[in-house]
Amino acid sequence: MGIKFFGQYLIERGEVNAEQVRAALNLMDAENRSIGELAVEGRLISEADADKVNAEQRHRDMPFGELAVEMGLLDEEQIDNLVQLQWRTRLRIGQALVRLKHLGKVRLEELLISYEEEQAPYRIENLALPAGLENNALAPFVLDLFPNLLMRVARIATRMGSGEPIVEPPDFPVQVGVSVSGESGLLICLVGDEAFSRRVAAKASGLDAERLDMEMLVDGVGEFLNVLAGNAMALAERNGISMELEPPQAEIDFESGFLFELAVNIGNAALFLKPL
Repeated sequence: MGIKFFGQYLIERGEVNAEQVRAALNLMDAENRSIGELAVEGRLISEADADKVNAEQRHRDMPFGELAVEMGLLDEEQIDNLVQLQWRTRLRIGQALVRLKHLGKVRLEELLISYEEEQAPYRIENLALPAGLENNALAPFVLDLFPNLLMRVARIATRMGSGEPIVEPPDFPVQVGVSVSGESGLLICLVGDEAFSRRVAAKASGLDAERLDMEMLVDGVGEFLNVLAGNAMALAERNGISMELEPPQAEIDFESGFLFELAVNIGNAALFLKPL
């Protein structure tokens, strides 16, 4: 079975093909707008102000709206209106496939029900920490923050599987980790192919993805992990847990730990956590 997006599910069932899913995704990219884009289009803020908020999101795990309010660029009522507008106008992949006449409305409803039933075990609320991580105070914060932060920083959608004890080192060209030492020490490692890693590194660093060499790519992924670990540490420290973040590292010890399967919409990747 395995964790997957709805588009992958449809392809595996033979309902649509990969080219049709790509066409639907392109239609979604063309029509769907972020809160920042809607605010600019509605002339509530300037593009320069939206860029400032987006830049701040690379360092802080906060939605665009919350940061914009904190920075005095928008008020709560404006954000509420923008969120409602985004929800009303957002095109989902199933709707896009129907509009492109690759899928019928009735069949879409049937498939959505079966998809939700199959993927229920992978919903965040149904995922339990594997034995070996259940007593680590930092791990739950990392796992909770990761999908949202990856979307906010890199615009990569993620579905996360349950962690499994690692059997062999993951076969990905890019492997970057950060170690958090202290009462609840944890190695947080992100591994991925070049497409995924290049996107993360470019968005985290603000540099052109095509100009990143391997060293810059590793540094960019490391910067993303610094933000992830920093935000998780801040939450843990509210409970009186003292920790310290070490510099990113490219040489990872995979002899023990837990690998979390990721379904991402760009490339392939996995998250690795190891108690220290």
